[in-house]
Amino acid sequence: MLIKSTNLRSARLMDFFQVMSDIRSFLGEEEVEQLGLLAYVHDFEASLFSLDKALLQAQKTGYTKKIAETDSLRNSVFTGFIGSVRSMKYFPDKGIADAAGRILNAIKKYGSGIQRLPQREETATLFNLLQDLREESLHADLKKTGLNIWVGRLESANRNFDELYMARTRKESEFIVGLTRSERDKMQNAFDRLCKAIDSLAFLQDEADYKRLADKINMEVEKVQKAIKARYAGKSGNAEEVSELPLSPSYEEGGNKFKGV
Repeated sequence: MLIKSTNLRSARLMDFFQVMSDIRSFLGEEEVEQLGLLAYVHDFEASLFSLDKALLQAQKTGYTKKIAETDSLRNSVFTGFIGSVRSMKYFPDKGIADAAGRILNAIKKYGSGIQRLPQREETATLFNLLQDLREESLHADLKKTGLNIWVGRLESANRNFDELYMARTRKESEFIVGLTRSERDKMQNAFDRLCKAIDSLAFLQDEADYKRLADKINMEVEKVQKAIKARYAGKSGNAEEVSELPLSPSYEEGGNKFKGV
């Protein structure tokens, strides 16, 4: 089979939506009618539209909107902080420039896209970074460069987000989950059907015609599955326990036969 896996049922909702949106873009680059995929693509697009509507409705709830706004503010503070650090690397005073370089190295330990992490992962990453910045040597560098004011603001922004996130009521959380669960399941099923069609038609016709699309789908699914494994490994303390993720339950294993084609 060209498609290695379709199982995204453990993915975070917004990660799942992003993958489906990316795959929709990939489909737009292909001659889907010529490939015999047109009906499956229409089904996929309709499901994605419904999921998007459900997400927009969920985001109208009070806490969800506030959380998005607070996260945006936090990202702005972090972007301002790292921008200031980078600019001070070119400060004419070598001592200050070197101090800024050490601060930047401490930030780089956590990757280049902290503000693009899922919200809760961003909170944890910033918490760890802020702990590092409290170490005596880095604290001295922050004072020397005057960048310590940014650290205080970042601590406040991260704490405010975490408190608001935790304060979201169970009732509202259940409302959001209930609103999107059905549409998410429909989207997953439409994705499964599309991938079955790709595998079957590739088997019956020319596999090369479908390989480019299949490779792109595999790449996007694999990225999210790695994030899922890392999250579960962090909880269990053993990455081997989650070394494999199966095909989606609705995706028939055992070859290229499937219902509907």
